[in-house]
Amino acid sequence: MIPMSSLPSPKKRFFAWVVYAFVLGAILGHSAALWAQSEDEPEITPEILARELDGLDSKLKLTIHSEDLLADWVVRVNEIKQIGNKCVPEIEQALEKVNENISSLGEGNISEPTEVINKRRALAEDKSKLDNRLATCKVLILRGEELIPKITQRRQRLLAQRLVARGPSIIAVLKDERLRPAAWLTSSRAFVQQHSVLRRLSVGTLGALVLVLVVAVALGRLLRHWLRAWTLRHRWQKNLSSYLGQSVMTALSHYAPYLLFSVAAAVFFFFAARHMEPIPFGRLIAYGLPAYFLAVATTHVFLSPFPPAQSLARVPKDIGAALVARLKVFFLLVFLGYLVFATLLAQELPEPALLLARGALAIVFFLNLVWALWLLGQIPGLAKTLWLRVVLLSVLFTALAAELLGYRNLSVWVLRAVIGTTIAVGILVLVARLFHELFDGLKTGRHSWHRRLRQAFGLKSGDRVPGLVWMRVLTALSLWAIFGLAVLRIWGLSDASMQRLYEWVFTGFTVGSLHINAARIVFALLTLAVLVAASGWFSNRLERKWLPRPPRMNRGSREAVVAIIGYSGIAIAVLVTLAVSGVEFTNLAIIAGALSVGIGFGLQNIVNNFVSGLILRFERPIKTGDWVVVGATEGIVQRINLRSTQIQTFDRADVIVPNSDLVSSQVTNWTYHEPRGRLKVPVGVAYGTDTEKVKEVLLDIANDHPSVLKDSPHTPNPQVLFRAFGDSSLNFELRCHIEHIDERLWVLSDMNFAIDKAFREHGIEIPFPQRDLHIRNWPTGEPPAPPKRKR
Repeated sequence: MIPMSSLPSPKKRFFAWVVYAFVLGAILGHSAALWAQSEDEPEITPEILARELDGLDSKLKLTIHSEDLLADWVVRVNEIKQIGNKCVPEIEQALEKVNENISSLGEGNISEPTEVINKRRALAEDKSKLDNRLATCKVLILRGEELIPKITQRRQRLLAQRLVARGPSIIAVLKDERLRPAAWLTSSRAFVQQHSVLRRLSVGTLGALVLVLVVAVALGRLLRHWLRAWTLRHRWQKNLSSYLGQSVMTALSHYAPYLLFSVAAAVFFFFAARHMEPIPFGRLIAYGLPAYFLAVATTHVFLSPFPPAQSLARVPKDIGAALVARLKVFFLLVFLGYLVFATLLAQELPEPALLLARGALAIVFFLNLVWALWLLGQIPGLAKTLWLRVVLLSVLFTALAAELLGYRNLSVWVLRAVIGTTIAVGILVLVARLFHELFDGLKTGRHSWHRRLRQAFGLKSGDRVPGLVWMRVLTALSLWAIFGLAVLRIWGLSDASMQRLYEWVFTGFTVGSLHINAARIVFALLTLAVLVAASGWFSNRLERKWLPRPPRMNRGSREAVVAIIGYSGIAIAVLVTLAVSGVEFTNLAIIAGALSVGIGFGLQNIVNNFVSGLILRFERPIKTGDWVVVGATEGIVQRINLRSTQIQTFDRADVIVPNSDLVSSQVTNWTYHEPRGRLKVPVGVAYGTDTEKVKEVLLDIANDHPSVLKDSPHTPNPQVLFRAFGDSSLNFELRCHIEHIDERLWVLSDMNFAIDKAFREHGIEIPFPQRDLHIRNWPTGEPPAPPKRKR
């Protein structure tokens, strides 16, 4: 039985039903809208698109159109062409399925059932419809390929006509009778009074404007003080990103009052005068001021940063300040040109006055840019770019000459292209340097966030970042591709050419029998970089985080597992990359068969080392950290690669040994199973020495050393052997086991010191080889007397 407290109240049930009804109504309304839309809009078929292309062709032949309309036509024709390219494979696939069904029915005969006859007729009708539609889709592609060059040619002709269109020259303007300064001033004064925003605002609104501007300036000064204090307090490092951040903060601190003042004015006029028509002139000025101050602050960031920031472009201070002054004039001229020529003021002024103002502005603009080019030549790093500055100067002079001679459209086009290209080059250099700084920081762990990112990938200090080289390559390719597209657009590349370039990049092109798809290749490289980085991250995490956990694996097994997984990850990355790039594996099988002959003859040593590396990984006769002796090489194994093994000698020299030598030749591994090992210390004493005393002293020395194993269940205790009666001494040998055989040399040295000291204390003599010479006959005279010993 359900308790009464768990039942919903009538009020709750009512609201629940209201919500259900609302949701149901929304779903039904949306469905009805979609149904009505599907009924109202007819299905767009290839036949309708073909008729649309016919209409565009007819319009192109009959009338004269603008450049913008022709550009829209190019976009539409490309869309129709893409629809044709998409429908052709779909219809071909449907046709193939219909043909398979027809083939499955076999050849027709008179005695076949009626159902089979009807099915055969239906399939024949479907095949006929699909054939017609396939032909229409192919016609769309062909008509599109025919129309696009026609429209592009017409558009280029209009562009050429516009660029070479000539107006009155500056001399003709000066000779014009309508050129009266008094009329200019009267028209300008009337325009300012008519379009003044302050005259159209109420007293209360003006008071609010003053209050907002005062508050903005006060906040700007507070922000300036806080930014300056923070900049001085922050610890900046000596790298590009820190230099950029410091320059940005100092520029913002300097221009904070101006930026907040201009932004506040623009926001205030947007809300207070948004309904005024025509747009007041003061509102346009307020909209342009934030962009002007922001542009000026940006020039300070890169050319002449405020103290204590350092210059990013390594420009001398005086030249940087002069360049900033020239760029301020440049931005001011652009702002004035916008106010004069892009507003209603251009309609109020007489045409001669407008053309004269434009010519004067062009001359000042040209002189300012020439001055800036001369200053660039004073920078030490740009002293050898005289040819480039001469080319830019020639282009600017051409633009000025075209402006003064009346070819104003050509002048604007050239100037826009040159300035746009210069800005694109500057952005490219800055972004490339920032990415270079980023990758170098990831490589070395320069900043704290770099180190955290390296730790996330499981990398220690000195470890390489997996896939970093591919990231550099892809970044460089992407930056240059974007820069190339930007420059092409700046210099007026048509939409049709951009669409064709887009098709070349994403659809591909054919060279002989080879089909190249640039987009798939770039995407394949990106896939390779991501998969290699992921494989490296997984291998590092596996080696340093997951495998060391209980139950623990020994070091050799752990390295073998990590290496096999790493190589498998790289192999998978390569296979996925080949699949993404569109390489057919049947062709790879043919290439592999052809390469097998070359491997058998020219690459057999490399393959031998490769197979030997796999044997070393699986059998593990040596491991990283083992003390090995290979021929004349003795040292510690540092790294086992697929082709070779790196051994570091005790002289800190790295020796690269081919893996085939480690498999086919004799290798001494001092630490194969365990790090313990036996140490032998040979020593000789003089004849007549008490041998039991010698044995006792040697055993005491061995037992007193901390590295010698005593009373171990796995190794015997130290022993002294009387090996032989030598020519000059009684030969003994001290044998003992130590915990770490790689400390053999140090333990041997310690024991030799201790033996020498103990023998001196106990009077035990260590002899040296002696020989007695007996002379039977002396040639002439008496033998010489032996020399007297000096006391």
